[in-house]
Amino acid sequence: MRKNQSIIKKVIEEMGGTVEKIIPERNYFYIKINGERIFINKKFVINNSLFSRRQLTNFKDLTYLLLKENNIPTPDTICFYKKTLNKDTLKDALSKLSYPIVIKDASGSNSKGVFTNIQNFHEASELILKEIQKFSCLIAQKMIFGKEYRVLILDNKAIGVLEMIPPKIIGNGVNTTKELIEIKQRDIKEKTPFDNKLLQILEEQGENLESIPRENKEVFIKKNSCLAEGGETKDVTDIINKDLEALCVRVSKIVDKKLVGLDIICDDISKNPSEQNFNIIEANRRPDMYIHYNPTYGKTRNVVKDIVNFILNLKKLEQ
Repeated sequence: MRKNQSIIKKVIEEMGGTVEKIIPERNYFYIKINGERIFINKKFVINNSLFSRRQLTNFKDLTYLLLKENNIPTPDTICFYKKTLNKDTLKDALSKLSYPIVIKDASGSNSKGVFTNIQNFHEASELILKEIQKFSCLIAQKMIFGKEYRVLILDNKAIGVLEMIPPKIIGNGVNTTKELIEIKQRDIKEKTPFDNKLLQILEEQGENLESIPRENKEVFIKKNSCLAEGGETKDVTDIINKDLEALCVRVSKIVDKKLVGLDIICDDISKNPSEQNFNIIEANRRPDMYIHYNPTYGKTRNVVKDIVNFILNLKKLEQ
């Protein structure tokens, strides 16, 4: 890349432009010329839509940078790269965030490489130094609390919106918390570990593994949605706020995707984003389709049909 970058830089400067590095560890930079700004990663990639921006959602570190640059609400984020990680400056870097935080692989998907509810510097630094051996880049991010939603954007509209409900148990006044968790996850492959994080979550709700939740009391066993451990979904497509939907469409343009799944945390999907706590958490370039079929609550959204019809219409326009 260095040979490519040096010749690109030389030619662009001869043409009166400039080259601006944005993430040196990944060789991401912008070419600024003739009033335009062109995103480059390693080499020029030109296809039928001019530039392939697959990287914009491949790597969360770049996604967060672009969202911040465009004044999109997103959590405070620090990036750590295997190439340049310095354990001596780790404390100063992490001091820019308030705890609890989440740490995750910058190129991970399907909740892999995600570590939530990190409570202090000791826990965070120990985790980063260990996990950076597996991943080229780790992201440390302030944890945002609120209702979690997945908004599936296709072109200029939301075709499916789900509230993602963290795994929970319902008290019956008879069984202990531990028994209720085991009953709920009896047929689930991925079990929630009975560790200190679970104990802390239960304590915040006035429960422990041996307590007996009163009848009909909801007790959450994770702070984030996790379908694999018994999380639930609720279709809320009909009530998404139009200004919030427009903001999501804008994000899809920023990351240059006709189809994108946006993970959002806010107070209420039916309210204007400017009137509530609102954050875009992630932009997923290969969003799951199945979650919009047979949600726990609400009706199915036939998003595959919408996507296929969209592709067929594009093909007609090309003919």
